[in-house]
Amino acid sequence: MKRYLMLLTCAILTNLVFQNISFGQEVRSNLTVKEYRLLDSLLINKKTDFSFKDKKVAFISGHSGTDINYKDYFLKTFIFDYLDKDIDPVISYRVLNEQERLTTNGYDIIVMQVPKIYTSKQHKTNLKKLARLEPEK
Repeated sequence: MKRYLMLLTCAILTNLVFQNISFGQEVRSNLTVKEYRLLDSLLINKKTDFSFKDKKVAFISGHSGTDINYKDYFLKTFIFDYLDKDIDPVISYRVLNEQERLTTNGYDIIVMQVPKIYTSKQHKTNLKKLARLEPEK
């Protein structure tokens, strides 16, 4: 029994260390280390001193640029499928300002499949949609 508890404790601590989580610390980012590094590497030419590390990211696609996607679907459809075919993904991003962050449940940035046109009206629509999403717990 003692051995079982010790193995369980080791497994939990190892998991915490590898996830880079300490007790009492809330994790804000919805990206893994590999995912934020991938986005950093893909968008390095389109950004200045910005990193996706520790950022809460919304993923958007669609002809009108207003379809909110799950992260896994977006990464597979608009990044990995392109990379598998040796094609550069056609994605862009928009950093949200402080006011926008407050109204969107804390999202820091929007990553999107590049629409033909992205207007301020579409951006406001996206912010409203993100505000209606349930906050992550």
